[in-house]
Amino acid sequence: MAIHFDLDVLDPSIFRSVLHANYSEEEIGAPSGKMDFPQVTRLIEDVFNQTEVVELGITEHLPWDAIHLKNMLNSIPILND
Repeated sequence: MAIHFDLDVLDPSIFRSVLHANYSEEEIGAPSGKMDFPQVTRLIEDVFNQTEVVELGITEHLPWDAIHLKNMLNSIPILND
């Protein structure tokens, strides 16, 4: 079994590095995630207990804080010389 863990399933109020942390459901055209860390952990553990897992992919990580910091730092003249 290969598990595809799309971080968008997480509630953006507890994990801010997802698309819905900066955009509304209306802007995206899709509902935001509602799961928390214990729910996801339990689900993945349940799968591991039922079958052999050979891959775990993690997608949709959007590190907004790092992106915002990069943009701010780009605006400081001494850092752009």
